[in-house]
Amino acid sequence: MWFAWLMRLASLYHEPLVAAHKRALFAGLKGRVLEIGPGSGVNLQYFGPDVQWTGYEPNPWLARAIQVPANGTLHVEPYRGQLAEFDAVVCTLVLCSVDQPESVLKSLSHCLRPGGRLLFLEHVAAQPNSSLRRTQDRCQPLWSRCAGGCHPNRETLRLIESAGFRITNMERFNLPLWLAAPHVAGEAIRIIDGVNNAPPQAP
Repeated sequence: MWFAWLMRLASLYHEPLVAAHKRALFAGLKGRVLEIGPGSGVNLQYFGPDVQWTGYEPNPWLARAIQVPANGTLHVEPYRGQLAEFDAVVCTLVLCSVDQPESVLKSLSHCLRPGGRLLFLEHVAAQPNSSLRRTQDRCQPLWSRCAGGCHPNRETLRLIESAGFRITNMERFNLPLWLAAPHVAGEAIRIIDGVNNAPPQAP
């Protein structure tokens, strides 16, 4: 309950800062989309009518605030659908706090159809050896205890790649959020047997 209240409060400040990045990231999104950790459903405003949404939100206090679309479904228990079922998986401000993030990412890759995309927007570790990174490392234990397991020093891009994805588009930007200032947004394609799984490009 405490974490749900904190996340809703934080979203009031954070969402206006990332709205333009999300609009660009989710532009043209359609088909079957799995969103992990949608919180109170802040991303639904960016999804068009061509999105068939499935959400997994394990926090019941957050889940009860989500206005599920007419063509959508919400799960509060771990989603156990078919493999290679979704056109896209969406993660925003989730990978910083999950346990065993590489294992989670590998599981998500198996949810994607051939050519499916992982769309992400996350705060990440600062550059190695920077003063901010050293502060992130020092503060991480206390920060994690107070913020639902969030890791300000998590190297999320490396984890995405090591889980079998190839990042095809990505931007870095900083927000006025102290330890959580460095952000990334982008998309990645699942690689199967060392081969890029992206769909062929039109000539």
